[in-house]
Amino acid sequence: MSFMRKRLYAVAAAAVLVSIPTLSTASASTIVKMQFNLGLAGPPLDTVYIELFDDTPVTQANFLSYVNAGDYNNVVMHRMVPGFVLQGGGFTWNGSSFTPINNNGPIVNEFGRSNLRGTLAMAKLGGDPDSASNQFFFNYGDNSANLDNQNGGFTVFARVLGNGMDLIDAYSSLQTFTVAGFADVPLLNGNQFVVMNDVSVTQLRIGDTDLDGTVSQADADLLTTTLVGGTDQPQFDVDENGTVEQADLDLLNALLLGDIDGDGFVGITDLNVVLANWNQNTPPGNVNADTSGDGFVGIDDLNAVLGVWNAGSPPPPAAGATVPEPASLALLGLGSVMTLLRRRR
Repeated sequence: MSFMRKRLYAVAAAAVLVSIPTLSTASASTIVKMQFNLGLAGPPLDTVYIELFDDTPVTQANFLSYVNAGDYNNVVMHRMVPGFVLQGGGFTWNGSSFTPINNNGPIVNEFGRSNLRGTLAMAKLGGDPDSASNQFFFNYGDNSANLDNQNGGFTVFARVLGNGMDLIDAYSSLQTFTVAGFADVPLLNGNQFVVMNDVSVTQLRIGDTDLDGTVSQADADLLTTTLVGGTDQPQFDVDENGTVEQADLDLLNALLLGDIDGDGFVGITDLNVVLANWNQNTPPGNVNADTSGDGFVGIDDLNAVLGVWNAGSPPPPAAGATVPEPASLALLGLGSVMTLLRRRR
């Protein structure tokens, strides 16, 4: 069995106003999510997040025009050269042949960044620097010596975030075939294409450093490790100030503490859990209301929620629901916010 076959598949007597930080719910970067048909098992991975670079505005706008029109949905990755590139963006498969997707025409070349591992660049015709349109490729390795120095240089417009290259790397173990006149087509078991099922603009979930869709202790552990090694990837910038630093880890730990219901956002449901179990030694409703782990639900637990009120990524509102502005919520808490302790789950 091949490698890919194995792995793919208001409680207050004397209250004072608490100062509450408010976070933006959107990253300053433009993030695109690519969901593939073939994923990795252990841990599950079928989605790659990419960050678009703002210093290639024409290329970015061009790429987003295809994304927003849905043109990249169900597009085949039609070329793979191990150690070099994985290419797609131009064709779907109709059952017997490759069908070209919509083509908005060529764009001007904006080469400036090197073709390094984990970056995405635009494909183009030989001998014409300004011929890129809809096709793009992932760089498997450092291709700068080659691709930076031919045909005006290949425009690098994005990079893979998190562990997304694990999935892209896995595709390099697939056997390639000539299919309907196309060479180097990667296929699983000789008959299944690598397809981008859905490509869309998205937002990074605040605190989700490992990009698995949830905010958990694993994210704080990863950020702790990353602070030592350093990073500039946007998912680690929890407070969204443009710099990854200790303050991001502090905020993430506070978010984990105050997010009692575990939905990645500190809001009214978390407050209600604390209030429902208020002044009880053994919370009957939800043990997570005892955020400090001292066996009693009191002011420290209330402040753990109020101290990071409105932090995180709000869940989408129910259809037809009216969502109040955060500024309309006036909350009172007792005393100053205590030192935030470890999360009990």
